[in-house]
This record gives sequence, C-alpha cells and structure tokens, in this order.
Amino acid sequence: MAKRLFYVIGLILLCQCSDKEVLLPVVAEGGIPETQNHSSIWIFYDPSGQDSKAVLNKNNKLINTNWIFNIDRRLTMKEVIPHLQAMQADRNKDSMHKKEGMINFFSYADSKNERISLVNFPEINFVPAEELGESHALADSESNIYETDSTHCLVRVRIDEDYLRVDGRSFDMEEIGKIQSSPGPCEEEKKLVFRLMYDEELTFQSYLKTRVLLAAAQVEVDTTELVETLK
Repeated sequence: MAKRLFYVIGLILLCQCSDKEVLLPVVAEGGIPETQNHSSIWIFYDPSGQDSKAVLNKNNKLINTNWIFNIDRRLTMKEVIPHLQAMQADRNKDSMHKKEGMINFFSYADSKNERISLVNFPEINFVPAEELGESHALADSESNIYETDSTHCLVRVRIDEDYLRVDGRSFDMEEIGKIQSSPGPCEEEKKLVFRLMYDEELTFQSYLKTRVLLAAAQVEVDTTELVETLK
C-alpha cells in the first residue's frame, strides 16, 4: 500500500504543470534526495506524435537555477537526445542572469526509499557511433576496445535494455559495479573511465537506470556517449 501511494503521489506532483503525464523511470537505488534553487524541465510522452513522441515543456526554466529534467521513461533516446542537446545549448548561452555553478539533474522514482530522487546530469557530448567507426559488432566483440593516455584507460560499455556488455562479457544491471573488474588490457596503475554506447532505440528507463547504478557504484563515466543509428 505504501509503495502504491508513493507512485500515485509522484505522478500527481509531476502533473501539476500540465494536463500531460510523466511516468518517471523507476530504479531501486537511492540518489540525491533534493536540491535547492531549482526549476523543472519536462519531456512528456505523446503517443500521437509521428516523428517523435517527446514533447518538451521548458516554461518553468530559469537560467540562474539548477535544472531538474523530468523525462518519461517510455521515450527512446532517439526522441530524448535532441531536447537534451537543445537544453544544454540553452544552458551555455551568455546571459546577464546566468549564475555559475548551477547543475543539471535527472529525476526518477526511487523505489528503494519510496521517494523522488535525483542523479547528476553532466554536460554530455552525444556522438553518432558511426562517426568514430564504432558499431554494435565492435562493442560486443572480444577485440581491444580501449583507448589510453598516460594516466587513464577509457573502456567502452554497451547498454542493452537489461544488461551491459564490456569486452565481450555480459553483466546484469544488478552487477553493474563488477564492470570495474573487467578492464581487459588496461594497466593497473591507470584510472578506469567508462564510455557509454547504445543504440538510439534504447528506452530512457534503461538509460537512466544505468546512470543511477553507475553513480551508486562510484564508477567514473566519460562525458562523451556513442549513439548507434539503426538503419
């Protein structure tokens, strides 16, 4: 009964700004419980949409606040990414009202603590995988899919709906912390950084669950993400 009430209240709170509903991603993991000085950005799910079912509402956005992105879990990354890119561009515009140090967050339904929680949304560079010569086959292979410099080793992690792929190995979402023990040819003294890769039809539910669990496991994630376009 308590969990049912939690989900109903969460939905009502999110519906106050519009007659549209937002079904937040549900993740059984704690996050940031709240933030001060914030305004909300909404990306609704509209099943009647033809080219995209994502509808952006940024009417409550204030440039001098932290931004909380409330995004419907039924949307795909193909539908969400263009709006995230546009809002990141808005954040970076020069403005006399702009305040330094403001942060972006994603919201989600934290079923572990029965509350709405937040996870940090850093500025992300969404890159088509094809531009870098990446492909699904490469990400799933046993080949060397690492880049290194003098201090870091960059490891690609492919997100599928229910599991991750790292260097040909599969990990359930609940095992996400174990990906740090599968660094392949990375030298032990180098710091591991994981770069996310996924196809454009990945649901926002799976994407955000991955980010929340990686944050909880204190896994460092690169700010460039590779997005594969399905033909």
